[in-house]
Amino acid sequence: MIPDSPLFLYGFLPAVLALFYVSPVGLRCGVLLAASAVYFFLADAAGLPVLAGAILGNYLLGRLIDGAKGPARQRFVALGVAANVALLAVYKYVTDAAPLGVSFFTFSAIAYLIDVGRGQLAAETSGLRFATAMAFFPKITAGPIARFGPLLPELAVPRPTLDDFREGGWRLAVGLAKKTLIAGALAPIADDAFSRSAGLDMATAWLGLVCYTAQIYYDFSGYTDMAVGIGRLFGTRLPENFDHPYIARSVREFWRRWHISLSTWFRDYLYIPLGGGRVAPWRVQCNLLVVFALCGVWHGATLNFLVWGLWHGVFLSLERTRLGRALDRAPAVVRHGYLLAAVMLGWVLFRASDFAVSAAYYKALFSFTAEGFDYAWLAVVTRQRLAALAAAVVFAMPLGGVWQAVCRRFGSFEAIVAAWGRLAALAVLLGASAMAVAAGGYSPFIYARF
Repeated sequence: MIPDSPLFLYGFLPAVLALFYVSPVGLRCGVLLAASAVYFFLADAAGLPVLAGAILGNYLLGRLIDGAKGPARQRFVALGVAANVALLAVYKYVTDAAPLGVSFFTFSAIAYLIDVGRGQLAAETSGLRFATAMAFFPKITAGPIARFGPLLPELAVPRPTLDDFREGGWRLAVGLAKKTLIAGALAPIADDAFSRSAGLDMATAWLGLVCYTAQIYYDFSGYTDMAVGIGRLFGTRLPENFDHPYIARSVREFWRRWHISLSTWFRDYLYIPLGGGRVAPWRVQCNLLVVFALCGVWHGATLNFLVWGLWHGVFLSLERTRLGRALDRAPAVVRHGYLLAAVMLGWVLFRASDFAVSAAYYKALFSFTAEGFDYAWLAVVTRQRLAALAAAVVFAMPLGGVWQAVCRRFGSFEAIVAAWGRLAALAVLLGASAMAVAAGGYSPFIYARF
């Protein structure tokens, strides 16, 4: 079961919402834990014992760390971090049976143990609340990596307001539309381009790369919108993960807007402890390479992911040199073009199945041939997919100010127009997404495999 499947949307989620809202407030945390266990069982029954073991182990370690003093406290923190890293490494890099969301719940657990060890967070005494926070089903598949500090108090007394319900429903609809109407529509074009082992022309290669650039953003941010929206329906606020990353004008800014919960995790628990920006320039650049190499490997134990991480680390290091200062003085259009080129060429490493395929794809991107493009255009490019690509470009930009300006034109009716406009958009998005789900024209979430 995945969040955009008919079983989840039309069966599981409505049933859990109904049970949650008819339950006394004191029992709602238990309802969410039971729902999370059922969700995990339906999605990955074999991985459920691993998740249960991780919950129990981290709960006990948190209590041990909280009760220890001096060096013993640090030893328990080190033990907890090592145990979680070992769990992640064994299941993700040694076996082929990684439990659902293992990369996300282990990183959440590491953050919790370090925060308790630093004295920034008291160890959770309720096993029920701790288990619910770690297994909370809206985020277990692909994040965001939620910190326990803000999450635990909300799960203790979940009281969603009308505003939570309204905003949660909107985010759920927007996320589902991003996934089914844009990412799902563009996936066949990207898949076709990246599946060609030979004969890929330059035009088709760039078309496939543009579509994948849009697909991965709308796929992952769509999932995050759904997770945040479902969380709000249950009265909890999960962290935001995206802030229009493709409008960035440097790789440094891109990582402040892309997969924010992961980039801030690496910043707080690795980059800053290594010295952050307070050490010598060469040490800062080395730290960036280390952090982004690990960020790449976090996605998977392949050479492609390692090089993808280093690719971004190199650009971040270069932006701390004279090249970066020259870039800051360049016109906005140049900086934006630089960012898009750096990120898109990096996506080749991320999307290709292995390094040989990546090399062939790069060769096609600069082959200056168009033979075969007419076939690709006829075979995979449809008016629906072109419309999805156009929508992807438009909605990659922040348009909230434009909508507010439109509503202000109605003077005293501004609030009414805004409310009814949003309601109409909600109905259209849900209706169109429901048709896409019914047609089965979607693919699994890309980040669910991490």
